[in-house]
Amino acid sequence: MTANIKIRRSADRGFEDFGWTDNWMTFSFAGYSDPDWVHFGPLRVIVENHIQPYQGFDTHPHRDMEILTYVSSGILTHEDSMGNKGAIRSGEMQRITAGSGIVHSEMNEHDEVEHNIQIWILPDEADLEPSYEELRFSDEEQRGTLRMYVSPDGRGNSMHIHQDAFIYAGILEEGDRFVHELGDGRGAWIQVVHGLIELNGDQQLKQGDGAGITGWDELSITASEESEIILFDVAMDFQTPYRL
Repeated sequence: MTANIKIRRSADRGFEDFGWTDNWMTFSFAGYSDPDWVHFGPLRVIVENHIQPYQGFDTHPHRDMEILTYVSSGILTHEDSMGNKGAIRSGEMQRITAGSGIVHSEMNEHDEVEHNIQIWILPDEADLEPSYEELRFSDEEQRGTLRMYVSPDGRGNSMHIHQDAFIYAGILEEGDRFVHELGDGRGAWIQVVHGLIELNGDQQLKQGDGAGITGWDELSITASEESEIILFDVAMDFQTPYRL
């Protein structure tokens, strides 16, 4: 696989402003369409939201998608048709296998603006049984490295996803360096939630920027200032029953 990097700058993303929330869309989603930015491997959606106090997404349906929500700041209250209800806080990620169908709501019931990244990944099977998980690392655990939140087999107490994908997140202090090895046929997507990083010594990514990397054996991420990062490691030759 030829070494390649494709950078998605923050300002070039799709944008919708609903007043009570904004949608910054890395890939084509809802009313935003860009044929050059549809997916990266099985990674289909990255949407950054800032939900205003006492606002949110009323009850709505999903099916046949792996849905993950990572909260950077504030508190997001979730309730779904599987009987789950609770608050997702900073440093916490939620996983929903929508499978054969669920309905849920996502609300900010607090005075502080809630900031989250919602992620959709194409599953490897259709009509899966819906399921739900949450995973949180403490502030201390999250700093200085990227923690594995999601894996295809639930290794290391991570959440299980129905796709060949690993998801890491964490906060690097200024000067911290994180190295990640990529296997054959795999790609990495880096999403900067906030801060400024240097990728493999020659590419700078700032808040809201993303980058898709293929054909590299190793990634080196160095924080130029305190930076919160999500890293996706995905099979580029992935299996799914759905067409893109």
